[in-house]
Amino acid sequence: MYILFFITTVILFIFLVSLSLKYKKLKQTFRNHKKSLRSILKTINSVRYGNLFERVNPASFVLLPNFSESINRMIEAFVDRENMINEYQNDLNKKIEALKEIEQLKEDFVATLTHDLKVPIIAEKNMLNFLLENRFGDLNEKQREAVVHLQNSNKELIELVEIILETYKLKETNLKLNKENIELDELISSVIEEMTPIAEASSQKINFNSGYKGSVFIDKFYLKRVLKNIILNGLSFTESGGYLDISTNNIPDTGGAEIKITNYGAGIDENEIEHIFDKYYSSAKKFRKIGTGLGLYLSNKIIETHEGKIEVNSVENSHTTFKIVLKK
Repeated sequence: MYILFFITTVILFIFLVSLSLKYKKLKQTFRNHKKSLRSILKTINSVRYGNLFERVNPASFVLLPNFSESINRMIEAFVDRENMINEYQNDLNKKIEALKEIEQLKEDFVATLTHDLKVPIIAEKNMLNFLLENRFGDLNEKQREAVVHLQNSNKELIELVEIILETYKLKETNLKLNKENIELDELISSVIEEMTPIAEASSQKINFNSGYKGSVFIDKFYLKRVLKNIILNGLSFTESGGYLDISTNNIPDTGGAEIKITNYGAGIDENEIEHIFDKYYSSAKKFRKIGTGLGLYLSNKIIETHEGKIEVNSVENSHTTFKIVLKK
């Protein structure tokens, strides 16, 4: 009986000792795995914040070889992708620089050519004036009418050349305004006087309704450029015998000025309105007309430099209104 009890006690003791040893071993294994997992987590967090040189500690491979190797492979994949992106970005930057150089060469060429063209165009203008002044003898009615048409075409060509040159100047140096207080009605009247011969060549008329009394603080030269461009643009889309309406009003809240120029031509498609101030964008081709797509781009930049804005409202086959808002 005692022998059986003794044997049972010994067996139980051995079992408990064995169980204790296994527990300690299991506990140590758990701690080692926990340490390895923390090390791996640290590596993952390091990679997360951009450190692609971090790798899983070699000690972790002993305990978790497959998992550790997968993490390192994943990081290597990130590195490969990062290198590919950098190579692509470098290649893209080179192409962008090449395109910029080509664009600059193109614009320099256009500006130089336009500047050179200006000389004979001005010479032509002077010669046409001499003909109308009968410097070379009297003109009959048909000859005078032909010369007047040539003079109007010459004015349009000069406007086109000036727009190209001003756009080039805007890109190179930005606009430098010489602002002064100008009587708005007088300025608009002078512009209408200059544009009337062009309108009359197509039996068109420019109406002016003044509702603004006072001056505006603007650059006279550049605002005239905007008005002449929008009027010329409006006349080109107005049928022969048609008319343009120009009006001015006070803006009650700010005391600024509002200028509206309305033509009653084909109108602008709703999808095109948001693009009409984009550089080189022109709807002229749609109507088989000549246009560079620079006039409205330049006009918008001029008004923005004045801290004003241009708004457009158009109804197809009805009318188009350009509204210019200026500070007082």
